[in-house]
Amino acid sequence: MKYLALLLVVAMSFIQAYGQKVLYITHEPGKSHEYTPQKEIFVSLGKEAGWKLTVSSGTHDDQLIRLEDPQLCDGYDVVVYNFCFAKTLNLNAASNIIDQTRNKGVPALVIHCAMHSFWASYKGSLKKGDKFIQVSESGAMADAKVYEDWKKQNPHEVFPVWGDFTGVASTSHGAKAAIKVTKCCAHESTTSVPKAGYTTAEIAELYNNFYILDSVKPLLIGTQVAYPNDIARKRLMGKKLTEAELAVPKQKSEAVVMWQVPQGKSELIGLSLGHDISEWQQIEFQNLIKDSVKYLYKNNKKSK
Repeated sequence: MKYLALLLVVAMSFIQAYGQKVLYITHEPGKSHEYTPQKEIFVSLGKEAGWKLTVSSGTHDDQLIRLEDPQLCDGYDVVVYNFCFAKTLNLNAASNIIDQTRNKGVPALVIHCAMHSFWASYKGSLKKGDKFIQVSESGAMADAKVYEDWKKQNPHEVFPVWGDFTGVASTSHGAKAAIKVTKCCAHESTTSVPKAGYTTAEIAELYNNFYILDSVKPLLIGTQVAYPNDIARKRLMGKKLTEAELAVPKQKSEAVVMWQVPQGKSELIGLSLGHDISEWQQIEFQNLIKDSVKYLYKNNKKSK
């Protein structure tokens, strides 16, 4: 009887693992991020976890067009976005991505520069001197012309405020330096993080928290102590710092770097870590991705 029960548990685990249909969306090669080797690591993680993984990649502009497809996430249990569309004005893509989670119920994991995307919808004007307007109670400011043009084309649609979708909006980052990561609560997606936390690889970026929705549940906090950007960059390049530069005090910054937020019929997990391939190679970062996908899949199945 005990043997039969054990077999049943193993069988259920097998079914659950191989039932995870995951869609990974990126673009290559990437300007500020090494998206090709990051993709390869993600594929490897998918094999380890037993996901039924589909990778959608292509050039920056081609992917933006694909992201307008209303059937983008049909048939998938979880979608993972790892891209960088900071200055694009294509908010039809943003609107469709948001719709996949809020209205179609596909949970999402957004990684690093996916937070620094569609800035025109919440950061304000993209060019100095351009007008901007507030578009949500969160404090999001959209480029006025972009907003007006989008509303003319989509008069009956809700304006896609990307920062309100990610839950934690971000508009800038600090120096490239290691980040100390610590838990701020218990959550299934962060069970692998040691009680004392962990430290990222040396080349990491701490994204600022431009605003945080009230519905956001912070999961991990990042603390970075580093020289200002110009000095930190020189140090990373292996150049010798002058006495004056060495005398400049390091700056301490803190921000939420991982969180969970409900979005309509489903939810989203944001993970702003993962700038450099050296971070992706860390087991701690890899476990965060695997556990987040597992949590999103499991929790989404419960809610249906």
